[in-house]
Amino acid sequence: MNRSPLYLFILFCITSLLFSCKSETGQSETLAQDGILHIRKKRDANKLHPYIYPSPSARDVYQYIFPQLADFDPVTLELIPVLIKAIPEEVKITEGPNAGSIKFTLEYLSEAKWDDGKDVTARDYIFSVKAAKNIKVKAGGYRSHLQFISDIVIDPNNPKKFDVIFSKDYLLAKETVCTIETYPAHIYDPKGLTTNLSLTDVGDENILNEIIAQDSTIMQWADDMNGIKYGREIVNSCGPYKLSEWVTDEYIILERKENYWAGGSKNPFLVAGPKQIIFDILPDETTAITQLKDGNMDLVPAVTGATFSNLQKEENTYNYLTPRLTKYYIIALNNDSPELSDKSVRKALGHLVDVENIIKSIDFGNGSRTVGPIHPGKKYYNTKLSPIAYDVNKAKSILSDAGWKDSNNDGTIDKVIGGNLTELILDMYVSQGKLGQQIALLMKEATEGTGIKINIIQKPFKQIQSEHIDKKDFDMTPMVIGQDLILDDPYTRWHSDHTKVGGRNIYGFENEEMDRITKEIQISNDPSIRNKLYARVQEILYEEQPVIFLYAPSERMVASDRWNITSTARRPGYMANTFTLK
Repeated sequence: MNRSPLYLFILFCITSLLFSCKSETGQSETLAQDGILHIRKKRDANKLHPYIYPSPSARDVYQYIFPQLADFDPVTLELIPVLIKAIPEEVKITEGPNAGSIKFTLEYLSEAKWDDGKDVTARDYIFSVKAAKNIKVKAGGYRSHLQFISDIVIDPNNPKKFDVIFSKDYLLAKETVCTIETYPAHIYDPKGLTTNLSLTDVGDENILNEIIAQDSTIMQWADDMNGIKYGREIVNSCGPYKLSEWVTDEYIILERKENYWAGGSKNPFLVAGPKQIIFDILPDETTAITQLKDGNMDLVPAVTGATFSNLQKEENTYNYLTPRLTKYYIIALNNDSPELSDKSVRKALGHLVDVENIIKSIDFGNGSRTVGPIHPGKKYYNTKLSPIAYDVNKAKSILSDAGWKDSNNDGTIDKVIGGNLTELILDMYVSQGKLGQQIALLMKEATEGTGIKINIIQKPFKQIQSEHIDKKDFDMTPMVIGQDLILDDPYTRWHSDHTKVGGRNIYGFENEEMDRITKEIQISNDPSIRNKLYARVQEILYEEQPVIFLYAPSERMVASDRWNITSTARRPGYMANTFTLK
């Protein structure tokens, strides 16, 4: 593993210090405070910018820099205050210009401060919401959740207290106001370029374009927010850790803040445990396990089933953790490609994935079949739908009935689409992850004899993301979709509003009924009605098969016995800031 000279020198000095600080009894007095925690990451984070890049690969890191106003307790999984004094209650507004709306009153902790000593205030919250709602900022995922926030009113007697007003009684209104990250306005907008922009201005493309035409610096600010400046060069919030060093595709180092405003806090999201948390970027699992055995690694998450099983048999000195996270595996399909725009092809492909065998032989039984995007552990999972069965003959029959034939006898089935003879040849992009590679190989093997040709193309995931997924230039790719503990809001991933480049509906799936239902879910207050809508969402996706839903896995993590480590159902399955050395 290559390291910069500065990194190695710092590591040597700190390690020397750790083992020289002994008490008269020979026990270390400072290990718990000065420990260096090494965590393996499969891939780099690209940017540490919650609004712009809320990818799991980044979230694993930035959660220690950007705390939310409230978060889900790692043990009880209940929403608890973090930066605010209390979880707000919904209040219906019955009078005045906002009659018919709802509001939540929040107040930041009096002691909450930014790194430069300035108070965290309502103005920072307003800036953060305006930044996410700004259509020139690439924050589509966040923006959809914030769409119903119509106004934010600061208490005239307390700059830390404010009301957040929703124009509609949105399904996730309380979670929305509480579970977003706050950015320091004076750092992310030092010139105050967004100060005079209203929430309406930033969300209206025509109005915003007119404003930018008169002041181009606002567009420059948006470009900075989307780019490297505020994604790597300036990464700042009020969490217990700060970004210390970042070498692309090698490591990310977070360092515990000195004189931290929440020092000594028992809140799990504000605890500052290890002196450094080092995320080592190691795509190869074998290398990561070797580093663990050599004592250079403390935690290896997302271990493959075979490795996890073998280690349990061979080594009893490690901690083996299996939290059940809310995530699921899919094979993403590009519904805009000519071949996959045909629902019959998508359905046939679903019958060519032996998911039960994958769970049994590759994941060693650590998984539950799923028929759609609702996690099978949730109460409104549609148990009436049976998972798609592995059936090669069924797949061939579906394709034949849909008119796919080998008309030119070249071994590949074809069909005239849009006046052009189209061969059923699909490119499947896979990263270095073993599971994705194995799924691709099994699927390619299953298609032999069906007339479908699958080309497996291996690239780093970052490259697949930027060159193919983001540009809608792909046919298929295995993916993992992470979910939060809150109620599902299918709008952002399955509504046609989000099919354009940059949206979360990367599959290009469009369905009028789905559009209507996902909107209804957002404003539904009746759980029984909402659960019926959830059931229908799953039925539509089951029928249309815009992606191939595989299964929901249990997480597998292997940890050294140097640390007191506990797992949690919160993503990513652990909270590194709470770890203590034994």
